[in-house]
Amino acid sequence: MLKNRFLLSTFFLLTVGFTNKNFAQCPNCNINSAFTSPGIYPNPLPDGTQGQPYDQDVTFVMFTDTMGYTVNYFKILSVNNLPFGLNWECNNSSSGCQYFPQTSIYGCVKVCGTPIQTGTFTISVNVLANFPFPAGDQYSVIDIVLTVLPASGGNSGFTFSPLGGCDSATVNFTALITNPTNPVTYNWNFGNGNSGALLNETQFYNSTGDYQVTLQTNILGYVLTDVSVNSVNGNWCGDVEEPSIPFVGCSGDPDLVFEITDANSNLLFTSSEISNVQSGSWSGLNIALNNPPFTITIWDIDVVSVNDNLGTFSFNGNAIGNFPFNGAGGTSGSLSIATTILSTFNDTATIHISESPIMPVISFSPNDSMCFGDSVTLSIANLNGDAVQWYQNNAQMINATNNQLTVSETGTYSVTVINTDGCDASSDSLTVTEMAALPNINFLISGDTLHCFLTQYNLQWFFNGVPVTGAINPIYIITQTGNYHLIVSDQLGCNRSSDTFHLNYSFNELINNDVRVNLYPVPTQNNLQVELYGWQADNALITIRDISGKNLIAYKIELGNNSSKRKFSIDTKNLSNGIYLLKMQSENDLVVRKIIVER
Repeated sequence: MLKNRFLLSTFFLLTVGFTNKNFAQCPNCNINSAFTSPGIYPNPLPDGTQGQPYDQDVTFVMFTDTMGYTVNYFKILSVNNLPFGLNWECNNSSSGCQYFPQTSIYGCVKVCGTPIQTGTFTISVNVLANFPFPAGDQYSVIDIVLTVLPASGGNSGFTFSPLGGCDSATVNFTALITNPTNPVTYNWNFGNGNSGALLNETQFYNSTGDYQVTLQTNILGYVLTDVSVNSVNGNWCGDVEEPSIPFVGCSGDPDLVFEITDANSNLLFTSSEISNVQSGSWSGLNIALNNPPFTITIWDIDVVSVNDNLGTFSFNGNAIGNFPFNGAGGTSGSLSIATTILSTFNDTATIHISESPIMPVISFSPNDSMCFGDSVTLSIANLNGDAVQWYQNNAQMINATNNQLTVSETGTYSVTVINTDGCDASSDSLTVTEMAALPNINFLISGDTLHCFLTQYNLQWFFNGVPVTGAINPIYIITQTGNYHLIVSDQLGCNRSSDTFHLNYSFNELINNDVRVNLYPVPTQNNLQVELYGWQADNALITIRDISGKNLIAYKIELGNNSSKRKFSIDTKNLSNGIYLLKMQSENDLVVRKIIVER
């Protein structure tokens, strides 16, 4: 129960880093004592940005007891799964990040560095809380999330995110130059063969390399390019210059001129005169139209008389096209409005698409399975010197950042390499198996017969430290006085040795050298034939015992008085398969032989 309560109540004891060896990396952490409630501040950690320095002080406020148990001390044991480039240091690293909440409830950790990886990382913090007896040490793993955002780039003309990518990237672009009154055009060249004309653009870069992106931003102004007068009213008629003659009517034609004024009645333009016409046109004007709305006034210019106003018309001048006007008793015409470039801005940036490292391949030595208590060396070829991180069962391994890793326990292992651009590649997983320990090796000693009952392993008998050729069976019969031991091995070659025993070879197979014996068949099944030569007595005591010394058969047999050859049989059908000792004894003769029963 205490451990569960500790898991719930130590949620605040958080920090970040590679391992507890990363001290002296981020010094001068400042405690924020404005916080008084147990917890971590800030929580969660603020986002970082790839390639940009990160520096964050984390204040944690400790509790002094939980569920009636006083906390003696807290200790940060290790921190795993921090993005490459970030480190951490607690404010009392000299004491091994051990805190005594009865003395001060505050602790602090500084997180700093320049992250080169992007993504969301779940950082595992391993902490210990020590309570009085009987609770003792209680352990917990606390997770905290840190997000590293892709770096963005840009200039005065546009921004883009991310700065690039690994092998490929989708990049978002935004133009920055706009104008509330004037039209703006964008001419993108994305360096990958594509172009664009929108304020916001998205491009996919599908191969590694540097891509130069350019943007030309044009701020446009509206201009009046052409004016046409199709007809005019009769206000011009009757002047000295164009008299009205009775019964004839108006003589001559007006001399046409137009004027453009802005919203403040400022005169922007006066056209050239087209004489003696009632229609006319002007082209190539390019009159800048600022400060709308505008008016156009058509005049008849007279030398002596007052100029005649043939019509005044309003127009907004904020769109391109041909715009007709008419009215004023018969005056009509049209205006043509276009745009012109007022200002041009050219900006350039580079998108860098990096190549990911080659996927590392784990090699192992001597095997991917190991004997109990042994180790396996895992290694990768890391020709570019990329950063390395090993994982066991998908969890980051502490201090496992070299090209080689020696492991001594069963698990699934993988490795990730990360280059300086933050691109990574991970290996396939490799399962390493630690074989079960072999049992204690014992064997039974019965006279000159040694018997091991471990039949599922490979066996090798040794005499005076040297393997005995062919002695690989569970039963071995010694023939010499000396030191004997047995080595047992499994299919992987894992082995274990018995103790060594000094054994005396205490009897001969034929105790009486004058007696010869012939046993057959070898091995026997149900009936053993015995032939004796040189046996002196008329009878013999027959005994058969197993290798443990237990008598299984015992009886006396009459052999007759033929001393040259005695022949008889022994019933062995009730004996199990194995090795036995046959003893034939009289007052003067003794013969001991080994027999094998095998069906």
